[in-house]
Amino acid sequence: MKLADGRTDEQVLIEDIAPKFRENDDIPFVIHLGDLGRPQEACSDAWLEKSQTFWKNEIVKPVFYTPGDNDWTDCDRENLKVRQSELERLNAIRRVLFSQPKSVNPEWRYEQQSSLPENETWFYKGVRFVTQHIVSTDNGRTEIFLDDPQTVEKLTDARDKENEIWLDHAFDLAKNSDTSAIVVATQLDPFAPDGSTGDVYSRCLNNHAYKGFCEQLETLAAKLDKPVLLLHGDTNAYCFDQPFPVAKTPKLWRLNAPGDFKVIDASLISFDPTSSAQPFKVTGLLSGQVPPQVCDYSR
Repeated sequence: MKLADGRTDEQVLIEDIAPKFRENDDIPFVIHLGDLGRPQEACSDAWLEKSQTFWKNEIVKPVFYTPGDNDWTDCDRENLKVRQSELERLNAIRRVLFSQPKSVNPEWRYEQQSSLPENETWFYKGVRFVTQHIVSTDNGRTEIFLDDPQTVEKLTDARDKENEIWLDHAFDLAKNSDTSAIVVATQLDPFAPDGSTGDVYSRCLNNHAYKGFCEQLETLAAKLDKPVLLLHGDTNAYCFDQPFPVAKTPKLWRLNAPGDFKVIDASLISFDPTSSAQPFKVTGLLSGQVPPQVCDYSR
């Protein structure tokens, strides 16, 4: 994708976004919501290593990354010059990017899930953070071209169960008296348009692959009774809203983050525990503007 000034999104990342991440002392870490590049780029060890080196040398702060579909499930597509097993690419992601726990300040209480090393959780200034490895294409259940579909289905079911365990664990940690909120980060947009005429939340409930995640998050958020923010990427809509039933979960918000081929930016997120009406503040790193409250999925 090229911007109005002729630059690509990668150039904007290198020239504008990364320097601001690096130079702003108020940014302690970065959360990357998957899709390191397009499949023709991201489906290689060299690209994973390049990304890792870029984070280390150009961002110079911890980067918490959760995989996206471009990074592994899309690596077997027929339009690619080099097609690869999606399961082999997932193994590569784990080998290159998650073979060792992150080295961060012990005060961050960092943990890595042993069964899914790409799932992480940490604590910073009263907020618990957790990543969930959930991607589009029914979380990897559809469009399987080079692997055995039954094997993929079995592994995806297992990953769903481990995700559920990990989210429960993070919310248990968030019950601590020194924790004021929790942020959940994943690649998947569970509310993407599906052709139905129901409300936004029903889109997730209509999808067998994501229904369990939405119901679990709704239940956990209601029981916790603390501010909860769901971060995700995957789709082109850039917005900050409350798609879950507000009557049951008045403290649950979601941010569909920028960066997916429509709005090229990053989000700055701050938390104010004294603001009950809106404890999370979101602004564009480059634009300085707040995100729309309505999700526009048009191109």
